[in-house]
Amino acid sequence: MLKAGVIGCGYWGPNIIRNLDALPEVDLIYIADLNPDLLSKQKALYPHVTITTNYQDIIKDPSIDMVFIVTPVNTHYHFAKEALTNGKHVFVEKPLTNSVQTSTELCNLAESNNLTLMVGHTFIYTSAVRKVKEIIDSGEIGEIQYISSQRLNLGLFQRDINVLWDLAPHDLSIVDYLIDGKITKIDAFGQRHVNPELEDTAFLNLTYSTGERVYIMNSWLYPEKVRKMAVIGTKGMIIYDDMESEKKVKVFLKHIDFSQSDTGEVSYSYVNEKDYIPELILKEALHVELSHFADCVRNNKEPLTSGRKGLNVVKVLEESDFLLRSNKK
Repeated sequence: MLKAGVIGCGYWGPNIIRNLDALPEVDLIYIADLNPDLLSKQKALYPHVTITTNYQDIIKDPSIDMVFIVTPVNTHYHFAKEALTNGKHVFVEKPLTNSVQTSTELCNLAESNNLTLMVGHTFIYTSAVRKVKEIIDSGEIGEIQYISSQRLNLGLFQRDINVLWDLAPHDLSIVDYLIDGKITKIDAFGQRHVNPELEDTAFLNLTYSTGERVYIMNSWLYPEKVRKMAVIGTKGMIIYDDMESEKKVKVFLKHIDFSQSDTGEVSYSYVNEKDYIPELILKEALHVELSHFADCVRNNKEPLTSGRKGLNVVKVLEESDFLLRSNKK
């Protein structure tokens, strides 16, 4: 049995705790938080778990194998570094840290100590995203031309990070999973409609070495909750809509062929074959994700959302922040 401790039981922590407690290969020993009321609620649900307001009870306990960090992003580096330094395998909620420098340091520290560092990019573990990847890799929709993604809602406004740091990690981790190339160019634009210090609406345009373009829109200022991604290929298209309860992925086998005669006359032909909705085996992504982390720890495997993958996301966010500042001048 792998012994685990969780630091943070606020907004997302209870979901981590619930799934960890259900894993047969994991023994949840500790839950740490500064808020006694939050701890009391978790103790009522999991009376066998030790609660504490001192996270070092977890870090310093030699019996603990894994530490789960579910706290604000500006604390990730401090907690993760202490855990890795004390020989713990570490799972950190997204994004890995708030800078490339600290994310790189954590990756190097984990690798030099042969420890597993994994980032909570949960959408990679959904059956819907896995199915989109499967369809792309099969060649059914041809080569990807572009991907557009919208992640919009009314709130939840953050106090210390802008909308890109809050929402874009989901989109960036998904496209990094779907596309094999590397990002060669980043364009970022944003607006501060509510808080004059933080962007609540932002746009990212990414160019990949393999030719694909990715267009991302994130906003906390939108009347509906939208979680939709479109993958446009040379032979077909995919819509992934996470707000759908069951039919999250739709495949459209349609495309446009272009031709030009010797005289320069341009013509377009529209190919429209049968569309379909692939069957998904729906599982809770967080359960799949945490089980994967435990498997990687037990078998010394690199996680699908490793520290290095998390670093890739932070690199884009940091560069985007620089561009947003520059565009404000």
